[in-house]
Amino acid sequence: MITENEIVHLGHFGKAHGINGEINLYTDIEAENMDIENLKMVVVNIDGIFVPFQVSSMRNKRYDSYIVQLTDINNEKQSRKLTNLDVFVMKKDNIIQEQSDSDGLYATDLIGYTIISASDGGIIAGKITDVDISTENALFIINNSSSENTSLIPIVNEMIQDINPETKTIVMQLPEGLLSINNS
Repeated sequence: MITENEIVHLGHFGKAHGINGEINLYTDIEAENMDIENLKMVVVNIDGIFVPFQVSSMRNKRYDSYIVQLTDINNEKQSRKLTNLDVFVMKKDNIIQEQSDSDGLYATDLIGYTIISASDGGIIAGKITDVDISTENALFIINNSSSENTSLIPIVNEMIQDINPETKTIVMQLPEGLLSINNS
């Protein structure tokens, strides 16, 4: 029996891909920190039990997703049962490498930070409530407490001027009109 101490979270399965049992795998780990070519087995949490599946083939879909064929999953009905389930790898397989990010910050680490718009005279754009990684470009989801609106802000290094962990603020150079898109 596989225990939680033996595994590392890799991501989750998305929707079935086609009719032959392939399924989308969305990873939470950056590609340079994975040895994905040597992925031979994944572990899926099914009703609290960690169930191993052999990977028979895998191909890259996007920077953070793959189309995976698991052994003995041969049709869309079988693969749909795995949709939205968490996917893990065995620690001993060394698929996930040591993080090499020099500053150690990831977009999800910034949830709770307040975004200040440098382009709008330093006004508070809102507080980051979540990060959307379902699109090609990751987005901050922010809540503006004064207008009770939610806005999406693309996470682009060129727009970020300063990140202050002490005050939990991010100063960004936002495109004109971005904040007013959802206020109409």
